[in-house]
Amino acid sequence: MPRTTVHRMSALLAAAALVVLLGAAPTQAASPATTDRFVATELPDSPVGRQTRWLIEASARLPLGDAELRAHCGERFLSSPGATPAEINDVLRTLGALRLVGLVVVEPDGLVAIVTGADAQELVLTLAVDRAGLIAFATIEPAVGGPAVALPEPSGRAAVGMDVVQLVDRARGGRRLMLSRWYPAAKSSRERPLAVYASSRLTAALGLPPVRVHARRGARARRGRLPVVLFSPGLGASRVIYQTLAEDLASHGYLVLAVDHTGEAPVEFPDGHIELPSALPRHPITSASATRVLDMRLILRRLSTMRQGPLPDPRRIAAMGHSLGGSTAAALVRAQPIVRAGVNLDGTIVGAPSRLGIRRPFLALTGAGHWAQDRSLRRLFKRSRGPRLALEVAGLEHMSFSDLPVIAPRAPGVGKRPSRRDISLQSAYVRAFLNRHLRDRPSRLLHGPSRRFPRVSFKYRGR
Repeated sequence: MPRTTVHRMSALLAAAALVVLLGAAPTQAASPATTDRFVATELPDSPVGRQTRWLIEASARLPLGDAELRAHCGERFLSSPGATPAEINDVLRTLGALRLVGLVVVEPDGLVAIVTGADAQELVLTLAVDRAGLIAFATIEPAVGGPAVALPEPSGRAAVGMDVVQLVDRARGGRRLMLSRWYPAAKSSRERPLAVYASSRLTAALGLPPVRVHARRGARARRGRLPVVLFSPGLGASRVIYQTLAEDLASHGYLVLAVDHTGEAPVEFPDGHIELPSALPRHPITSASATRVLDMRLILRRLSTMRQGPLPDPRRIAAMGHSLGGSTAAALVRAQPIVRAGVNLDGTIVGAPSRLGIRRPFLALTGAGHWAQDRSLRRLFKRSRGPRLALEVAGLEHMSFSDLPVIAPRAPGVGKRPSRRDISLQSAYVRAFLNRHLRDRPSRLLHGPSRRFPRVSFKYRGR
């Protein structure tokens, strides 16, 4: 695969603390420290605590020699892109001497800490160790502070309800999955309290600002069966950063279910426990792809037996995802006849769909240059049958396909001039495609270039 394509697949993986020790200067002043987001203010006397203590102490006496780094970092970590001894020194030199503020998550083999650097602004440090007690993965990222940010208001007429569901897969050793459900709610639900974007601890663990949503917690669902959209996030990304698109689809009558693929990104369970990413496997993308399909199949099996709430229509189901989640959507469309359509948001396609194609409607909505650079996506479209559409949007980058253009506009991968209109554009085309193939509602947007959205170019249109 071209280097740019590989970068698109690994960008979220690095951003979510799975592999690479990264750093960037914070762009906003952090909010004052609060005690409710911390579970402790001192490092534990454990392998992960001792390695974190070493890293903080070592940041004040750079450069670090190869021998010292190899005494504290696992070989697989040091061989990861961006984690060579020279690159680690460069990152730490940019950040300056670190100081511990508090611990957001503490697990036997991992932790998330808030630290400060030379400019006294807050950073999120995520670190985990392997069985030998050596650093297996770590990241240092800016903590986005400031006042609460409101998501764009949904464009549909329906009020939006939201709840959270836990699924347990006994066939896979009790693997736990957390889902968020967004759905059209009864009119009376507008009086219900607003849902939470993420808890204060998860917000801190993900390095996000406070965010206000429009969905209502515990809202009564609208009557009748609803078309379903199953959403898979990018590799290493949390499901919480895709709520704008989910709320908008729900306001137009869709039931949207977004899943956290446990082991990839920090995920919070009903008991308040936050589970951190697992140690990186030797072939992370291949391994994650296989696990994700099993996760999505579990959701399909449990779709009609989840706890009381919105009623899914098993005859109208689509799969959608961002980055590797887009490849997951293609795999689900290929493997599960019950899934009638798929949507890929700026993702490279791996596995069988790219080699063998699919036979149901599929939309690829990507950032500038993706179509020309991504051979796997072009191969998928060439080898597939049925309605398929590839659209490219000038000015969009990889993380433009999330809430970040609104809640963290200076985050890496968002673009130089992100705007709320970037997200409304995506919503319009995704909704038009789903309406056509789940509801049999034609849309002129799918037929060719639009004066309303001149930045969108048609790269492939097959029947």
